[in-house]
Amino acid sequence: MITPENLYQPDKFKVILGEGKSVGFCTLWNEPKKILEDCPEILEKSAIVGTLYSRQGVNIILRNLALNPQIQKLYIWNNGALSCSPFGVSGKDILLKLWDKGLTEDNEVLGADFKVEKEIDRMVVEKIIKNVSLIEVTDDDIEVVANKIENLDLKPYMEPVRFADSVPEKVDVFPSEKVGFLLRGKTIIEAWTKVVDRIMRYGTMKDTQYGTQQRELVGVTWVIENEDPDKPFMEVDWPNGLRETIGLNDKAINHYKSVFLSSEKPEGVTYTYGNRLMKYPNDENPIDQVNDIIVTELKKSIYSTRAIATTIFPPLDIGSKEQPCITQVHALYSNKKLHMLVSARSHDIFKAGIPNAFGLRALQKSICQKLDLEIGCLQITSQSAHIYEGELSDARQLVECAIWEREPSLIFDPATSADPRGMFVISVKDSKITAYFKTPSGDDLLKVEGKNAREVANKIAQLELVSKSDHLLDIGMELEKAEIALSQGILYTQDKPLPFEVKNGEENNVCIDC
Repeated sequence: MITPENLYQPDKFKVILGEGKSVGFCTLWNEPKKILEDCPEILEKSAIVGTLYSRQGVNIILRNLALNPQIQKLYIWNNGALSCSPFGVSGKDILLKLWDKGLTEDNEVLGADFKVEKEIDRMVVEKIIKNVSLIEVTDDDIEVVANKIENLDLKPYMEPVRFADSVPEKVDVFPSEKVGFLLRGKTIIEAWTKVVDRIMRYGTMKDTQYGTQQRELVGVTWVIENEDPDKPFMEVDWPNGLRETIGLNDKAINHYKSVFLSSEKPEGVTYTYGNRLMKYPNDENPIDQVNDIIVTELKKSIYSTRAIATTIFPPLDIGSKEQPCITQVHALYSNKKLHMLVSARSHDIFKAGIPNAFGLRALQKSICQKLDLEIGCLQITSQSAHIYEGELSDARQLVECAIWEREPSLIFDPATSADPRGMFVISVKDSKITAYFKTPSGDDLLKVEGKNAREVANKIAQLELVSKSDHLLDIGMELEKAEIALSQGILYTQDKPLPFEVKNGEENNVCIDC
C-alpha cells in the first residue's frame, strides 16, 4: 500500500489511499468520499483515489505518479454536470493532450495553453507517459465503472522520483478580456496612469517592425473628463527623469499644443497633426478640416455627426513608414457640451500618450471657443496601445508606486468618487430587501427587491446599473448587512454598523465576519 510519505504534500493535496497496488482512480468534480461509500470496490482495487478540480491538478498527478512508479493505470471518471462543464473538464483535457502529444522542451503541453511546473523533469514525464495507461470512463453507473477497473499488482518501471517543490513564477500577464478596455480619469494624468497600468498588467509582448519588442494592449479607450489645457495638472511626485521621458513638462506640452494648433509643417518632417488637419492635401487647394468641416458642420447644425477630420492621406501614406498614428478626430455635441472622440491606430503610450492628449485637448478647446460651446470629454481610443521594451522598467516602477503599492483612500469624496450613473438606497421591510436606484441628484429611477442579498445583487449585476467597481463592492457589502439584519431581526441602517447587543451573562453568537 502507498503511505503518506510517498505522496506530494498530502496535507495540502488530499487523496484517499486504498488497498490496491498499481491503479489510480481520479474523479473530476465528484466527491470521492461519497463515491467510495456507494461503491467500496473502487477502494479495494485502487492504490490512490483523488480529484482533478483544475488545470493545476495535472502537476500534482504527475508528482504522485513519479513518486509511485508501481501505478501503471490511471482511470479518470468523467461524469456529472460540473465534471462535464467547460471548467470541469479543463484539467482532464490537458492530461489527455499531454498523454497524446507530450511536452515541448519548455514543458508546455502540445496543443494546450498550459505549462507543466519547471521543477518537473520532462524526461521523467515522458517515462511516465510511456508506462502509465490513461483511461477515461464516462459511465453513469459507478458499479459499471468499478467493474472496468483492473486489480493489478505490477513492479515499478523506475525508481521513485521526488521533484523539488514548485516555486511560483511571478505572473507576467494577467488573464483578461484581450480586446476592449475602458478607463476614465478627471485629468489626463489620472487616465493615462490607468492605461499604463492596464498595459503592464494585461498587455502581451510582441515583435515590432523595427526589430524590437513592445508590450501591447488592444483597443484601449481612455476618457478625460475635466482637464484645462491652459492649466495642465502636473502635480505628481515623479522623478524629473521620468517626467522628461513621458513628456510631463511645460516644454513638451506647449510643443504638442503647437503641433495640433498650427497648420505649418516644419522643414524635414513628413507631417504634423496640425498640418494634416488644417492643410489636408488636395492638389493646389488644401483642406482646412478643422474650420471648413468640423466648425462649419457644427455651425450648420449643432447636432451634426459629420464634424470629422482625418490625418490619413492614402497617396502619401501607402507604403510609408511615417504614417500618422492618430488617424481621426470627431467633434460631437451632447448633453450641452462638445466632446472630442479620437482614434489612434498605433499609440506609444509611455512616451507620446501625455503630450498627444494635451495637444488634442488644446485643439478641442480651440474648437469650443470658435463655437462658443462648453468643453466636454476627450475620448481617445488607442487601437494598439503599447510601451516599447526600453521603457518597460520605468513603466513598471511607475504603476507599482502610483497604484499597486499605494493604499486606497478610505474617505468617500462625492466630487471624485461618486458613480455618474446613480446611487442605491437600501432598506429592509416586510421580510424583503429593497434597493432603490436613484439619479446622482436623488430622483427615483427604479427599485430592485428580493428575499435575500443574492437575489438583489444578481438583478443589479444583470442590469449593469453601476459603472464603478468600488460602488458595486459597497452595494454587495450593504446587501449582505441587510440580509444579516433581516435574519437576526435587528435594525438595518445603510452605511452604519449593525446594532448587535449582548446581554449580561450571554455570549454573542452572531458571526459578524460572515
